Amino acid sequence: DLQANHIDETFTWAHRISNRAVDFLQQPARADEPFLMVISYDEPHHPFTCPVEYLEKYTDFYYELGEKAEDDLANKPEHHRLWAQAMPSPVGDDGLYHHPLYFACNDFVDDQIGRVINALTPEQRENTWVIYTSDHGEMMGAHKLISKGAAMYDDITRIPLIIRSPQGERRQVDTPVSHIDLLPTMMALADIEKPEILPGENILAVKEPRGVLVEFNRYEIEHDSFGGFIPVRCWVTDDFKLVLNLFTSDELYDRRNDPNEMHNLIDDIHFADVRSKMHDALLDYMDKIRDPFRSYQWNLRPWRKDAQPRWMGAFRPRPQDGYSPVVRDYDTGLPTQGVKVEEKKQKF
Repeated sequence: DLQANHIDETFTWAHRISNRAVDFLQQPARADEPFLMVISYDEPHHPFTCPVEYLEKYTDFYYELGEKAEDDLANKPEHHRLWAQAMPSPVGDDGLYHHPLYFACNDFVDDQIGRVINALTPEQRENTWVIYTSDHGEMMGAHKLISKGAAMYDDITRIPLIIRSPQGERRQVDTPVSHIDLLPTMMALADIEKPEILPGENILAVKEPRGVLVEFNRYEIEHDSFGGFIPVRCWVTDDFKLVLNLFTSDELYDRRNDPNEMHNLIDDIHFADVRSKMHDALLDYMDKIRDPFRSYQWNLRPWRKDAQPRWMGAFRPRPQDGYSPVVRDYDTGLPTQGVKVEEKKQKF
């Protein structure tokens, strides 16, 4: 109870971390010294703590989910249905989501971010890039699901990304990008050469449509959750989204004609060519980045009749990155000079 416990902004993580960020910016040396500052807020997150005046603004606010509230999950993966049963959605037949604390915390943290940006001096504003993003979204009852977990719906994977240029120039990158692209982008802004081994691209230089990887892995964490070991790999392009759920069934969505991801097309033969091309692109990228979970099980999907297991090789040294100790060949002990992996398709 925010009011009964006299919660004000000084009690919150967002206010305290913003104070530290503002203090950092106001140090005399910051005016002409390059810096990288990462500000990570807990809000909006449990226990949804914010000043009571923000809560009062959203007491009667209801978010309309539209058709996503009507998804019965009949053609969706089994673990989505198990998730929906274990954590029932608070959304009723009216399709309205009511969570005043969640929206209040969003509003509050927006104001705190504004505090930090407004603390930049005129000199700092002239040469400081600001990147705003989030680690994930929130299902909010869409597709009968709440919170986050082993799903690739846009509700939790399509997150905010705003890059503010000190020159104030405006443009929009419409092709999919990823958090993996943030480091190469920042390196480019700082005129630092990107090592070849580093995945991702400079977002500001992307010109052609591309696909990006989204993944979910359940590791041991402090709050063990997400319903068990459910590895997921997803390939997203401008037009389609392919989701491989290793231990359950897969998904394919037409992003242009079905933006709410209501219709799973994975078994629709009219999209056989699309799903195969998406599948090949995903497998190739997993191999390129040396995905630690890559294995032939990702190849052998029930809808891919022409699939064959891939043999990745018994030993595969990592590429040189220019920083880590030299990788030596397992047999000769000599420094490796690059690795060529020959794909072999096996029949059992």
